[in-house]
Amino acid sequence: MATETARINRYRSQSLRLLDNALGDMRGGRWAQSEDLLWGSLTLAVKAVALSRGQSLNDDKSIREYAEQLGQERWDKRIRESFDRLAAFGESLQNIRESRGRLDRLFSILDDVASAVEQLWDLVPVEYED
Repeated sequence: MATETARINRYRSQSLRLLDNALGDMRGGRWAQSEDLLWGSLTLAVKAVALSRGQSLNDDKSIREYAEQLGQERWDKRIRESFDRLAAFGESLQNIRESRGRLDRLFSILDDVASAVEQLWDLVPVEYED
């Protein structure tokens, strides 16, 4: 359990740091970088929840499927659709660049993914916290 706790705490600090950096990049107009950071933050949060439940996820497909499963179990659309929402980020960014559109859609995706990450961390039992 000590090894799992250390990994979960490492995932937590990295995930939250990546999320914070993504928010900063969004405010600074560095959209592509923020997308990459959001992917990392979300992935680490899902892996931590799985690890806290005795499961190890090692590939993108299993991580996405686990997030969908968690979202279904919890009746939480933000978690269930988090990877799909994030997958739409790049396309939305391209559409905005081409049409000089508004950035509201990107910030909506950011809010949804950030909320999903926060909800995922709430699923990790307290005994795994520092």
